[in-house]
Amino acid sequence: KRKTLLIMKIGLPAGMQGAIFSISNVLIQSSVNSFGSIAMAGNTASANIEGFVYTAMNALYQTNLSFTSQNIGARMYTRVNRILFICLGTVGMALGFLAVIGGTDLLKIYSSDPEVISYGMLRMSIICTTYFICGWMDTLVGSLRGMGYSVLPMVVSLTGACGLRVIWIFT
Repeated sequence: KRKTLLIMKIGLPAGMQGAIFSISNVLIQSSVNSFGSIAMAGNTASANIEGFVYTAMNALYQTNLSFTSQNIGARMYTRVNRILFICLGTVGMALGFLAVIGGTDLLKIYSSDPEVISYGMLRMSIICTTYFICGWMDTLVGSLRGMGYSVLPMVVSLTGACGLRVIWIFT
């Protein structure tokens, strides 16, 4: 019973976070749809490329979460900060800028239409150059979750990702 309650304590806020992320993604997609099919195609192509950057950053989040929780369980608290700083790294920044630098060629995989590529590059220039901030947020959230906290990481993620997305869309 104690283990089940602990799993729910960590898992329910994480699940709620995922559900709210989906709502903010729907708002973003409906806003993009208002720009027409060419903008939608450029947005989709760019989002596919961004998925590779996000996957690399998410791997660091998962690594941080796992290693932090293992070291907390082993009472090796001095390792936790080192794990955090290693995982904060610049993977998001490096891959984000590489995606923008090679963006035109990468987008040509999805479409040869110059307008689609233009819309895709517009999105990539905004998202990929600042995506490392998301990686930092995820890594910090991973540390908190690894230490057994669940509500604060949910609040940080929802404010940092979902809240700012909604504000951005409406402005």
